[in-house]
Amino acid sequence: MTILDDIVKNTKAKLIEKKAAVSLDDIKLQLSTLNLPKGKFKASLAGKAEAIIAEIKKASPSAGIISENFDPIQKAQEYETFGASALSILTEEDFFLGSNQYLKDVKAITSLPILRKDFMVDEYQIYEAKLIGADCILLIASVLSDTEITNFVDLAEILELDYLIEVHDLEELQRVGHFENALIGVNNRNLKTFEVDINNSVNLKNSFSGDNIFIAESGIKNKDDMNYLKEKGMSVFLIGESLMKGNF
Repeated sequence: MTILDDIVKNTKAKLIEKKAAVSLDDIKLQLSTLNLPKGKFKASLAGKAEAIIAEIKKASPSAGIISENFDPIQKAQEYETFGASALSILTEEDFFLGSNQYLKDVKAITSLPILRKDFMVDEYQIYEAKLIGADCILLIASVLSDTEITNFVDLAEILELDYLIEVHDLEELQRVGHFENALIGVNNRNLKTFEVDINNSVNLKNSFSGDNIFIAESGIKNKDDMNYLKEKGMSVFLIGESLMKGNF
């Protein structure tokens, strides 16, 4: 089993507990009493020569603890001052030490749209994402079937959430290329080996003929890396570890 398999297995187990504590019907009822706005995540990235999705995360399986003195609100304020176009916030609790509360807390103090960075395997999580204030959800092609992706995309559109579909290779890109409204994120890290190749995002974008916004994810360590990707035609970048460590 890969680390991704472990995360998905753990996520499904925790969902059983979450549903027992707060049912899907309860979440739907809460949503029905609110008039939450349409997500503006995609709009915040469109048409820009350079757009950074700045990620807030305390830890990751590949890096361990990234931020000892983790303060998501302070980090969000730093990112907003820095000129980020949007935020990505980890809510996965066990492998990334994230929390839904981090997203809710940041939502209360920022105007930047937020991607809920988690491992979506159930519609419950999509309703939950809307309720906690996310503007966009992450759908990872390698852990979802074609039917699941289609169903989750349909639900995201009903809830007026943007959706970022993450791919790692050409086969996954070909599976999701027909979703015209999707943001397509290319993970430059091989989640089986953890090896990173920032040209992966360039190569997949160049193989694609659609108009979707492409996002380079993982392995962008500094401005030189970002400028290299810009020269190759990329304009949107999801940057986490190097920003969290203040190395960018």
